[in-house]
Amino acid sequence: MKFNISRWTATIVAIPVSIVTGLVSMLALDFHLLIDMMVGAGGFFAAYLPTQSVSFNRQLKEYGLTKSEYRYIQSQLKEAKEKMNRLRQSYYNIRTLKDAKLIFDINRIVKSIVSTVEDNPKVFYNVQQFFHSNLDSAVNTIEQYLFLYRMPGKSKEEKMKLHETRLSMLELKRTLQSNLSHMNQPAYQSLEVEKDIISMNRRRAGRKMELDNTLDEKKVNIPSDEREEVNIPNQKREKVKVFRSDNNESEK
Repeated sequence: MKFNISRWTATIVAIPVSIVTGLVSMLALDFHLLIDMMVGAGGFFAAYLPTQSVSFNRQLKEYGLTKSEYRYIQSQLKEAKEKMNRLRQSYYNIRTLKDAKLIFDINRIVKSIVSTVEDNPKVFYNVQQFFHSNLDSAVNTIEQYLFLYRMPGKSKEEKMKLHETRLSMLELKRTLQSNLSHMNQPAYQSLEVEKDIISMNRRRAGRKMELDNTLDEKKVNIPSDEREEVNIPNQKREKVKVFRSDNNESEK
């Protein structure tokens, strides 16, 4: 969970402080070894507690939650994990392959929702119905269905009721999938925004390339006389002039 980062950060800061305070107490103050260890432990907690509190409050501010809201979400997650354990234990009572696949799919959806809320507690408010009712319905229905399915000597009416219960489990699976989709809706909206930005940048890059190609194709029109004069090297011009002067002298 991301909120565990505050604990790791506080521990990384507190351990060097504890070592330094213990060494100072041992070398400078020359206390008893037990007192030195207590001073080191005091230094650890003196650095750990405020560091963890600052980091934790920063993360709460980032997610827009209060401490009471965070504690409430944690209590809901704790109850959800207990119900997930009950779902996993139900695997031992499965008797058919189709029931195994159905319960596996339900368990996978439940695990995805719980783990996502663990990483980002703010999305809890998008799936409150899951924590308050849908998860309870899934666990209780699956446990009762598997318990009754194992019972021998079922009548035709009882078998029909079990079949109807399985159909309700399929409907419950679709409800859980709807909860998962609703929880991920903000993430998909953010993905659409990023996709629009990428498309806009691609269009800008394409227009820039077209403009560069247009500028490269443009040429400066130079008159033919000036073009010929420009193409004649300077040394060749001098030779031509000298040759003409020699001819004039010979004619004279």
